[in-house]
Amino acid sequence: MDAVDRTNALIFADAIRHIFGINTPIYIPWGKNVPYEAGEFSNIQFVPEETILEELPTSEFGTNVFGAIMLEGGEYNMYDHDGSLVKKRFGDYTLPYSCIASFTRESNITKTEVLGSTGTVKEIYGKGDWQITIRGIAFNRRNGEKTTAHEQISTLSKWANVCDSIGVKSSMFRSKEIYNIVIETFSVQPIIGQWDAIPFQIDAISDEPIELYLP
Repeated sequence: MDAVDRTNALIFADAIRHIFGINTPIYIPWGKNVPYEAGEFSNIQFVPEETILEELPTSEFGTNVFGAIMLEGGEYNMYDHDGSLVKKRFGDYTLPYSCIASFTRESNITKTEVLGSTGTVKEIYGKGDWQITIRGIAFNRRNGEKTTAHEQISTLSKWANVCDSIGVKSSMFRSKEIYNIVIETFSVQPIIGQWDAIPFQIDAISDEPIELYLP
C-alpha cells in the first residue's frame, strides 16, 4: 500500500461516514510484517455458482459491483433558458458504483372508524409510487471513463434537469418492476477539505408510462 492508496482509503472512509453515517474501520498494516487475521464474521452469504464474477464491473477499489444503476439514454424533455420545452439527447450513463438505493412504497388505503368497536375498516384501492433514495459518492475514476468527481456531479446535474420519465436499468429496480423514474430532488453535500470526494443524493419516484390513443 503506497501513499496514494493510504490517502484514498482514508478519504473513502471519511466520505462513507458523512453520507451513510457508518464508521468504517480500515486496516492499515503500518509497521507490521505479520499476515492480517480478519477474525470471525457472522451471516456470511455465498454467491451462487451461476453468477460469473468476471463479467461484473469493478470499482476503483477493485471490488465487484452488484446491481449497478444505469440511466437509459434517449431524447428527453427539458426546459430551455427561455422557459420553452425542448428535446435533448442523452447517452446511457452509469451512476457511480458507490451508490446505494433504498425503496419505500405505500398503499392507497381509506380507513373508516367503526362505532362501538376497536380498529378501523380498511379499503385498499391500490399501490402508490415507489419512493426511491439513491445515495452515493463521486470519486475520480481511475478506470473505465476516468472522469473526475466534478465531471460526474455535472453530468448528474444535467440528468436532474430532465423534465421527463427516465428509463433505468438495474437488477435492484427490475426486481421491483421499476423501469422508469422521475427525479424530484438532487442534492450535493461536499465534504470540507476533500475536493475529490463529493457525496450526493437523488430522490426519485417510480413512473409507469401511460399511452393515450385518440380517435
